Amino acid sequence: MKKVVFLLAILFYTNCSSQESSTHKEMKADKSMSEFFTDKELEDLSMIVNFFESEICLDKSRPKVDCYYEYNKNTITSAVYGNKELELPIDYKLQQKLYSKIDSLFFKEIWIHKAYFDLDTEVTEKSYDLNLFGKYILFLKSLKKEDVLFRDFYDLFYMSNEISFGVQSTVFYQFEKKEFKGIKRRLFFAIYYLTVNDKKHNYKSRKP
Repeated sequence: MKKVVFLLAILFYTNCSSQESSTHKEMKADKSMSEFFTDKELEDLSMIVNFFESEICLDKSRPKVDCYYEYNKNTITSAVYGNKELELPIDYKLQQKLYSKIDSLFFKEIWIHKAYFDLDTEVTEKSYDLNLFGKYILFLKSLKKEDVLFRDFYDLFYMSNEISFGVQSTVFYQFEKKEFKGIKRRLFFAIYYLTVNDKKHNYKSRKP
């Protein structure tokens, strides 16, 4: 009986090890990512990418770059050029479950609730936005000389301190498939669109 239990334990361990996502492996193999983030943080980041890709790429046999390209193009075409309400086919309830799986401290290195003043009253946004001083944004800043997208996004975010789908969509709409290649680009767009989705589900006008 002990041998059976032992063998089952070995099989379970082997299965878990083999199930280390290819995304996590890609991140560990990326020099800039592995030097900037801990392995546990990379594990959390890979969960974010894997969740996003499971939502936008239902056909697992398709190249991921195709899924990103079509998702980006279709979303912007419909919302900006189709004069329709922004639609993001991302299950928000599942997105909230994803939040709960990410280490709570590291989560704040990516997303926080922003605050603003309405007259003399401080109001905290229900939606999440990127943390200007968090580790994720600082990672993008560290890549300013390596990637013009990260440079321009960081510079704009530094000035506005919030994501604006309307502003960024005009640039992202022009992107070809090559713009979505690489694990850092996939992470960027995963976090970007999850942030936009959170804003959509928690939008509240600041106007009186």
